[in-house]
Amino acid sequence: MDTEEPKHEAVPETRGRVIHWARFYDAASWVMSLGGGSKTDREIVERAGVRAGEKVLDVGCGTGAQTLPAAEKAGPGNVAGIDASPEMIQVAREKAAKKGLDIDFRVAAIEELPFGDGEFDVVLSGFMLHHLPEDVQRRGFAEVRRVLKPGGRLLAVDMVSGRSLLGRIIGLFGHAHRPHSIERIKDALRQAGFDNVEELESPQRHLFFLRALASAGAQVKGEKVRDD
Repeated sequence: MDTEEPKHEAVPETRGRVIHWARFYDAASWVMSLGGGSKTDREIVERAGVRAGEKVLDVGCGTGAQTLPAAEKAGPGNVAGIDASPEMIQVAREKAAKKGLDIDFRVAAIEELPFGDGEFDVVLSGFMLHHLPEDVQRRGFAEVRRVLKPGGRLLAVDMVSGRSLLGRIIGLFGHAHRPHSIERIKDALRQAGFDNVEELESPQRHLFFLRALASAGAQVKGEKVRDD
């Protein structure tokens, strides 16, 4: 009997960088993190304060490095992950299946999140902002604000050059922000409707952690977001 082959998922329209070599991504991340990636992934989830029963979205989830530990904290059916790369999502689904985790992985771009307004308590963004042009970042932040509940939490983590030797090396390959870019990202978050935007102390000098709360007064998609 013929079996139906899985449908190929197309790359969504985006000007962000899309990674297609997903089968090698975890190994490359291990090398770039000097073997400390798993510890950092768990720290991201801890710093976001993910609790049982909370709805969590991981934007730019890649192969699920932070999505999987978030699901272990939040519980079955409470976590979703999006990435513009179908290859990344396929690997993430396979990893979740092996662990028996119920995660809603979808191929999508941060500029157009396939979720309703105020659907999530927490949004994670790990090591993906450097893949986005500035205008795409701003559109993405507005979308993240839209899907967060008022008072919901965003934790964004990425790499920064100029603060350490490792950061400078990573920056040579285009995978790190310059230190002054962090202030620009913080301003973009405020303009998108976030309050209490702050950079947290980082245990690793080549990483920065930004935490922000969704403003109760921000407007949703389709309307202009004001920074009052």
